[in-house]
Amino acid sequence: MVALVGLGCVRGYPQPSLDEPHADIQIRVVHHTEITPEYDEQVRIGEYGVSFTETMAGVRQTTMRVRPEPLEWTFQTDFYHSVTTWQTQTYWQSQSYLCGSSRYGPQYCSRSVPMTRTVPVTVHVPDGGCGTRMVQTPLAGAVYLVQYEFIANGACQATCQRLVSGPNGALMAMECGANEPIPDGLVPPGAVVDAPLASRPPTAEFPEEPTSGGEVVPAAPPSYTGPSSSSGASSLGAPR
Repeated sequence: MVALVGLGCVRGYPQPSLDEPHADIQIRVVHHTEITPEYDEQVRIGEYGVSFTETMAGVRQTTMRVRPEPLEWTFQTDFYHSVTTWQTQTYWQSQSYLCGSSRYGPQYCSRSVPMTRTVPVTVHVPDGGCGTRMVQTPLAGAVYLVQYEFIANGACQATCQRLVSGPNGALMAMECGANEPIPDGLVPPGAVVDAPLASRPPTAEFPEEPTSGGEVVPAAPPSYTGPSSSSGASSLGAPR
């Protein structure tokens, strides 16, 4: 089960038109493990939300156009389990009562009286999660793969790769950053969808490293009060 946090209230990223300067980015979300079946997850560019159009085993992805300007990516995953209890609630109900009489007959007044009822209440109990952010400065005419990986409770990473055509026409990937070549041609859009996973060996901590004019900020340990489950990287689980 996947619930995207706040998509109903967060505006989507305003993509530039095809005739405006832009870069093409494939955004990919990978789960190496899932603590519980229920989780909330969000991907944002600044204040804008990103929605996903494609789903495969353990992976969600989408492709979009972005402006050639600094982008701040934010990724957050929160796992939880639901607990339903029955609680007594007090509510007010209008009630009529006899409050006098006249030559036309009895007179009635109304008042609000407290009543009680038992209702089911469902709450989300946190089980763990992770979040990180990354700053990227895309170049107009370039194609990128931005990938977020949830590895375990408190362990996640975001990476950025520039996709270019090699001498023999094969697709090559390089780290985003100051060493990127100025685009002299466009990679066919189909090559973006077929780009390989850019997974790194999972570690407990991820040091800062420059990525495309910015830096990957390692996730701070989440402040969860509920039980948490931690495990190493495993085979991709099917999304829910």
